[in-house]
Amino acid sequence: MSIEMHDINLQLLGDHQRQNAVTAACTALCLRSLGWEISDASIQAGLRETQLPGRSQFLTAEEASVLGLDGASTVLIDGAHTEESAKALSGVIEAVRPEGPLALVVGMASDKEHLAFAEQLLSGQTPDVVLLTEASIAGGSSRAMPASSLKEVWIAAARHRGIEYVDIGGISGTETLEHIADLLGSPSLSSRRKPMVIGCQDMGPFSWNLIIAASQLLESRGRAPGLICVTGSLHLVGAILQKLGRH
Repeated sequence: MSIEMHDINLQLLGDHQRQNAVTAACTALCLRSLGWEISDASIQAGLRETQLPGRSQFLTAEEASVLGLDGASTVLIDGAHTEESAKALSGVIEAVRPEGPLALVVGMASDKEHLAFAEQLLSGQTPDVVLLTEASIAGGSSRAMPASSLKEVWIAAARHRGIEYVDIGGISGTETLEHIADLLGSPSLSSRRKPMVIGCQDMGPFSWNLIIAASQLLESRGRAPGLICVTGSLHLVGAILQKLGRH
């Protein structure tokens, strides 16, 4: 069994998705050997046209504007919530922004491996900003990891990896640019070597305003435009897709 394909442009990003594409093509060949009518053209079209919302998905400028962004930052949403999926997401991030600044907005369920997830995303180029939030998880509030607790996990991961950070505490996401600048006004944050900023949403479940705050933090540190990645839960990503669907 064999198939020869050239110039296949996958819409799904990452080494793991290329491996998934190989697996899918091999599966199609196995089914064809059992009598299924699957043409080479169908396999190629399937690989080329497959989309997976909420997985390594970049929002368009129009979609970002629905979330209140002015185009200063690109938004990537990915429902990664395990150590392995965090590793795959890290690979995608490194591929698309080899030098640009990065903000992470993370919300997770309470039953996930939070520390392993955080350490995996901190293993590459250090993010400039990490904002933690509480995802609305199926099953009620008992399954949602509080934003403040999640922040402590990320602080522990940063310490373990020897990453310099500054904890700006809780923010609502509705702060003015002036207030954001005040939060970042300490000598340690205004130095040439800027530490990673860690904060969390101070009340309630995830709000779109937190993405705006992430963009403002990158801008206030003089490092815009940048990439904002929202991750940690398919529920969190689903909330964004739901909002975009209403528009």
